[in-house]
Amino acid sequence: MKRIFTKHGEKSSTVRIEPSVGDSRKRRQRGVIMMLTALMITVMIGFLSLSIDLGFAFSSRNQFQNGLDAAALAGAAALRLTIESTEGGSQQLFLAQQQAIDYAKLNQVRRYADPGKGDNSPNANDIVIGNGNVAVTPKNQSNFDFPQIKVDANIPVPTLFAGMFGLNGFTVSAASTATVVAVDGGTGTAGVGKPGGGGCWSPVMLPDTFFDANDNVHWVGDPNRGSDEWPTLFGDYYRSRFAAGARNTQPYVDAYSGGVGTYVTGVRDTAVLDDINLNKTIMGRYIELKPTHYRIARLSTLPPLSAFGLSVSGYSVGDFARNGYCGQIRVGMDMPIYDRNDLTTYDQAKLGLQALKSNTLDNDFLDLQALNSYRYVKTSSYPGPNTHAMVVPVMMFNPVDLARNPDLTTLKVTNIGLIFLQEVRDDGTLYGFFVREIFAGGTPIAPNNLQTDNAPTFKRSWLPMSVQLMK
Repeated sequence: MKRIFTKHGEKSSTVRIEPSVGDSRKRRQRGVIMMLTALMITVMIGFLSLSIDLGFAFSSRNQFQNGLDAAALAGAAALRLTIESTEGGSQQLFLAQQQAIDYAKLNQVRRYADPGKGDNSPNANDIVIGNGNVAVTPKNQSNFDFPQIKVDANIPVPTLFAGMFGLNGFTVSAASTATVVAVDGGTGTAGVGKPGGGGCWSPVMLPDTFFDANDNVHWVGDPNRGSDEWPTLFGDYYRSRFAAGARNTQPYVDAYSGGVGTYVTGVRDTAVLDDINLNKTIMGRYIELKPTHYRIARLSTLPPLSAFGLSVSGYSVGDFARNGYCGQIRVGMDMPIYDRNDLTTYDQAKLGLQALKSNTLDNDFLDLQALNSYRYVKTSSYPGPNTHAMVVPVMMFNPVDLARNPDLTTLKVTNIGLIFLQEVRDDGTLYGFFVREIFAGGTPIAPNNLQTDNAPTFKRSWLPMSVQLMK
C-alpha cells in the first residue's frame, strides 16, 4: 500500500497498489533458473574434472602395463641364461628378478614433473619394483612346459582436478606373465641390435657337433680326434636337436657309417653343468674353428631388407659379418655358400668380424664369476647377460654332409645357435663357446615337427627359445 499526500489544505488520500501476479512469478522463475544453472555448472565441472582424471588414470595404467610387460619379457629371457648344477638354480632366479627390476625402471608412468636440471634425485615417474613383485614358477610346478615369470605391482596416480572434491588420487594395478616357447628361427637375438652391435645373423655357417660310436660329443677340429677332424670314423653320427616329428630324416639324422646313436647334437640346450661334465654337450665349452671348418653363407641371395634405415641389398660379405642380416632365418632353409677356396671372401668375413669386435672397449673385461660359474657373458661395457656384441646368432649344418662332399655349394640349415666369439684371429680361426639361446622374432615350430622322437627321448627344452607374453 502506498500513501499519497496532496497540496497544503487539501485532503490527503491513500492509494493501494498491488504487484502483478506475472511479475512475481517471473522473479521466482529467475531465482530457480539461477540456482539450477549454478548446480548444473557445478555438476558439469565435477564430471569434466572426473573424466579428465579418469582419462589420466587410464593412460597411466596403459603406461604401467607396458612397463610391466617389458619387465616380464626381460625376466623370461633370463630364464635361459645360466647353466647350473640343478634345474632352476638360485642364479637363474636372481637374474630373472634382477632383469625384470632393471627393465621395469627403464620405463616410466608420466605422473609428476621431472627433476630439474642438475637435480640428481630419483625420477618419481620411473617404474620401481622389487623382488616381491616378481615371481618365477619352475616348469615342474606349473601347468606349462616351460618356466614362467609373473610381475605384479601397483602405483599411486595423483588426480589433476578431482582433489577439489576430496579425491586426491588413484591406485593403479597391473600384472604381466611371460614364458618361453620353442622356435626354429627368427630375426636374430637380443643383442645390441644396431649396426656394429651384433644381434642379427652372422654369415658364418658352423658345422654342428657330432657323436662317436661311444656317444661322446665332438666338434669339427676337436683335438681329441687327432687327424680325424670330420665325422668319418665308423660309428660317427649326427642327430640334430630338430630331429623329431616331420624332421626325423636325413640330413637331420645322419651317419657316415654304421647306425645312428641315441644322442642329439651337443649344441643342444642344457641347464645343468653335468651335461658338460659328462661330455654330452659342448655348450659352455671353449672350441676353436679354423676357416677350413666353417663356410660363408651367401646372405645376399636372401630377400633384401632395410636394417636400421640402411639398405642391405648392396652389402658385402664384410658388411654382413659386421652388421648381420636382420631378416628371418629358419631351420630347413637351403643356404647357398661361397667356395671354400675363395680366400678373398673368407678374408672379408674375418675383417668384418674383427671390426665388430673392435666396437667393444679395450677395458671390456669379462665377468669371470658369471663365465666360470654359470657360462654366460657379462662385461663392463655390456652388463646385460649375453647382450655382448660378439654373442652372434649362427646357422649350423650337418657335418656328415660336408665330410662326404667338401665341395657342396648349398647347405641345409639343420640347427641354429648363439656363439660368443671371444677371439677372431688373424688366420680366421674363431675361438669361443656356445651360450643358451633366446632368439628375437622367433618362429614357433610347427606341431608336426614337435612330435616325440623315440630315440632319443625328445625334449622341447633342448630347443632354442623365444620369449612371449601369456594371455
